[in-house]
Order: sequence, then structure tokens, then C-alpha cells
Amino acid sequence: MARLIGSYDWSRTSIGLVSEWPQHLRSAVDIMLGADLQIVLFWGPQFLALYNDPYAPTIGDKHPHALGRPAREYWAELWTDLEPLLKRVLETGETVSAKDRPFYIERGRGPETVYFDISYSPVHDEEGMVAGVFCIVNETTELRRAQDLERRLAAIIASTDDAILSADLDMTITSWNRGAERLYGYDAEEMIGGSVLTLIPEGQGEEEYDLFRRIGLGEHVPPYETRRRRRDGTLVDVSLTVSPVYGGEDQIIGASKIARDITAKKQFERFQAMAMGELKHRIKNILSTVTAIARQTFGDEERDAVRTFDERLASLARAHDVLTTGNWEEADLRAVIDTALQPYAPDRFRIEGPAINVGAHAVTALTLAFHELATNAAKYGALSREGGVVSIRWYGSRDTARFKLQWREDGGPDVVAPTRRGFGSKLIERLLAAELNGEVRLDFAPSGLICDVDASLRAEISGS
Repeated sequence: MARLIGSYDWSRTSIGLVSEWPQHLRSAVDIMLGADLQIVLFWGPQFLALYNDPYAPTIGDKHPHALGRPAREYWAELWTDLEPLLKRVLETGETVSAKDRPFYIERGRGPETVYFDISYSPVHDEEGMVAGVFCIVNETTELRRAQDLERRLAAIIASTDDAILSADLDMTITSWNRGAERLYGYDAEEMIGGSVLTLIPEGQGEEEYDLFRRIGLGEHVPPYETRRRRRDGTLVDVSLTVSPVYGGEDQIIGASKIARDITAKKQFERFQAMAMGELKHRIKNILSTVTAIARQTFGDEERDAVRTFDERLASLARAHDVLTTGNWEEADLRAVIDTALQPYAPDRFRIEGPAINVGAHAVTALTLAFHELATNAAKYGALSREGGVVSIRWYGSRDTARFKLQWREDGGPDVVAPTRRGFGSKLIERLLAAELNGEVRLDFAPSGLICDVDASLRAEISGS
């Protein structure tokens, strides 16, 4: 700025040539240029602008064009606010100061409200008259925004239902919000300065020590569910989120812990588990009753048919086991396959595919289909001969609407295409196609049966 001021053509302004500047102006400019503070000097009745290097960034793209120009030109958007301050100093000789004073300004980033600490002082000429205004400013916009953010965060923390506390690395509690008071029953005055171990149930102390050790080392601690002890001694189920608290130089000085009461969630999970258990029990009773009826209905000469029927019912029961173990709406495809193939040696299968979930209808259909394929392979295909294997591969992802699956047998006897389709083949083709809203193709290749499936992950039962 010293270079710019020195090379500026001041002869075109009311200030005149630099060589003719009065001593009070020279002194004010020398002090301004040598200071580390943000300073702008407004000179004369037009308030011509001179400023130093620390001040230049505060006016953005106004620099360097504002140098030597009347303030009204380059501070036009805030002139109605700025002019009374400058005139007050110029006309009365008073010093005007303020903290965090807002100004509306446009400096190349769009309109914005900024904040400054200001001190506007008079510069007197040899006759004691005020010739200019010496403005020392300090932009506090970012600090003000950080203060405002801190206040908002404090309000959120104070009003949230979640229990939020912080503690140093020695596990001494340093803050305690109202949510913590409601959840744990302790007032802030009782807990601040005390140990977080007050909340830890008996036998879980080492877990807490390890938690703070990991936080101190900068490790990420994923959210987890646990129990905490209330003031009355009762235990409460909570979901905990733990984050590091940073001090100066980005050093970890403690931990922030957010706890959410999940009592209702845990009660529902226990009820759901009980209901699923009861449902599972009833389904098995129904299937057992159906099996007993079938055995009484068929004659002795139809024992093979009864056994086949029993096995299919057992496969159906396993499908329901997969669903009741999960959320009843869907299940992992690999779990479905493993469950369907339980009766067979796992080393006879080569199973490969990504982790994807299939809907409830697909679970039942796939389980029955795999049962039929495995039964056929054990009687006539790859599983009927030593060294024969079955490869099961699928393609798809959790984000796609469809998946492709292939059952391929190798190492078994030569395959001869059947002259007519039995119940098993019809079940595989028709059931899978209908339940999975897809296509199923059985290829009785000489080297081994191949079953290709192209189906929907979320197929619903059709209305037909």
C-alpha cells in the first residue's frame, strides 16, 4: 500500500501532490502504513480513502480501486450508515467506538452483513481543526458467527431430550444438560466434577476405561447400545454416541457422550422375539399336524410319497425359520441357501455371491426350489456320486431391483433329459417364476443339470 499510495496521482484530488502534503497528513499515513492493525483514513470533506495492507482484504474487490476515491463511491451500499459516523467525528472531534458493530457490505461475494470492532478518531491540522478520520477496525464476523453458532448449539443441547455430557480424559464430568438430568435423575450440580463411573453398572467399569483410552488415542468409536445406572439404582437401556473433544492445537482433551433412551425399542424387540417364537412354534405345530394327517391318509404302498411330502414340509419349515430369525419381511440370500441345504455336506457345494436380501415370498420359493434341486441331485445328479459338486452363484446388489442366480452340477452321472416333467421340475419352474416375478430355465445338459434364475428381489404375490 505504501507503493500504491506513493505512485497514485493525488494531483487530481483535493489532497494534492504528495510532496505538498501537510505534516499532520504525512504523520497519519506513516502511522497507518507501519501498523499491523486494519486502518483506513478518510480525509477531508469528501472522505477520500487511504488504507494499509491489513485493511485491504476487508473490502474485497473494492481494492485497489477505492484508493484515493470519495468514500461515498466505494462504500455506497453502507453510506447511509457510515456517513453519520464519519461526520460526527469530523464535525465534533469526538472518538466513536463500538464492539461487534454490524455493517451491510458488498465486496465481491454478494451482499453480506459483517461485524467490526471500530474506533474512529479525529486527525487535527495545525490549526486544531479536524481534517480527517483515522479509523482503526477489527473484523469480528467469523468470531461473531462462531459465538452465534455456539449459542445455538448450547440452546440445542439444553433443549434436546437426549442426555449429553462431556468429560475429560480422567473421566471427570465437565458438562451435563437437562436431558441428562431427566434420563439419569442427577442434577448438573451433583454430577459436574464427579466421575462418569457413577453411571456405569457393576461389572462394566473396564469397558468404560477402555472407551476413554480409545478416545484419547483418537480412535473412532461407533455408536453402540448398552445400559446405564440411574440415581435410583435402576438400569436403563441407552444408545450411546461418543465423540472426542478437542482443545488447543487439535489435542484431544476429553469425550462428549450422547445417550438416547431406547427402553421402548428394547421392550418392542423382546415382545417381537416372543411373538416370533410363538409364531414359529405354531407354524411347526401346524406342519406337524399336516404331516400326521398325510401319514394317516396315504396307504403303506405310498410310503415314498409320504417321505417326499415330509421332506418338503421340513423344507418349508426351514424357510419360516429364516424369516422368524430376521425381521419377517426379508432375509439374506446366503442364509436362505445355507438353510435349505442343511441336510447335505457343505463341502459338496461351491457357493459364491454378494450380500443381498430377498423378500419373504422369495425366501419360501427359493427354499422349496433348492430343496427340490438338492433332492434331485442326491438321487440322480452330482450329489449321487463321490466327487460331484454343485456350484451356486448369483449376481446383483442391495441397490438393484433384480438378481440372477445359477445352480450348476458337475461330476455326476451323465444326464438324460426326462421325457416328462415331474412335480419337482414343475415346482421349480412355475413356483419360482410366479413368486419371484422372473424367468426360470432348466437345462438338462449331459455334464449336469443347470438351473438359471432371473428374478426380482422384492416380488409380491400376484393377484391371480
